[in-house]
Amino acid sequence: MFKKIVVAFITKKFENKSFLTGLDIAQKFEGELTIIDCVYKNPSKFVFFETNHDKKKYAKTKEKILKNLEKLKKIANEKDIPITIKVALTDSISDWIVDFVKEKKTDLLIIDHPHLSEFENDHYEFIIKSITNSVKVPILLLRS
Repeated sequence: MFKKIVVAFITKKFENKSFLTGLDIAQKFEGELTIIDCVYKNPSKFVFFETNHDKKKYAKTKEKILKNLEKLKKIANEKDIPITIKVALTDSISDWIVDFVKEKKTDLLIIDHPHLSEFENDHYEFIIKSITNSVKVPILLLRS
């Protein structure tokens, strides 16, 4: 039933609960798992192009995130679950996730949503509503 499962981390801090849930579902249905860590891309100093400084900063950020995701990949590999990890440096998290889910024909989307401050919570609630209104796959929202 759920062969292609995507776990999306949309906040700066995330818990392994979403990953472990996705891992269990993938194991049960013999599916494949994709883990995405979504990070906002800071606007460049210059509107029309990125400077070398911006590119280096993005590369450092991506490297740091990939290091954390590699730990999750190792856990999945130990359980023989096919896994793909991605870092999404983007201006719009909701648009990026919607495009990815549609492009990869995802069967289940799991979104990690930890408890945040009221301001952050409102912002991420908007992202989640944008995603749920735009995709036609089951979405599992896990609060941690």
